[in-house]
Amino acid sequence: MPHATPTALDILTEARALIALPERWTQGAYARNKHGAAIAMRSRHAVAFCATAALYRAMDRHAHGTALPADLQQACKRARDILDGTVAELTEGRYTATHNYNDATSHSCMLHTFDIAISDAGGLPVGTAA
Repeated sequence: MPHATPTALDILTEARALIALPERWTQGAYARNKHGAAIAMRSRHAVAFCATAALYRAMDRHAHGTALPADLQQACKRARDILDGTVAELTEGRYTATHNYNDATSHSCMLHTFDIAISDAGGLPVGTAA
């Protein structure tokens, strides 16, 4: 049975889960290893991620082999656009890109931003009962 392509909501939800714990989130680099050194976000040694890298890691989880199908890339782009839009709205345009906001805000604010983006994408914010 073929795997269903994840939606932007799926990517956002999985990315938020990836950085839900403070020690799994980072600033000033896309990813870090267990020693805190900046590392490529797709490295198998990466253990902490910025919000943007978390989106890509969520996308990569659905790639089969090294190929990234166009529909999977599109779902990730849509998730990134939703998150960037949420950042711009929350900061009244001061920040328009998630990676810049990630480096200027707190972990709890970043998770709150994901919660709003997840809600905007059609999901329930984390901790909300259906």
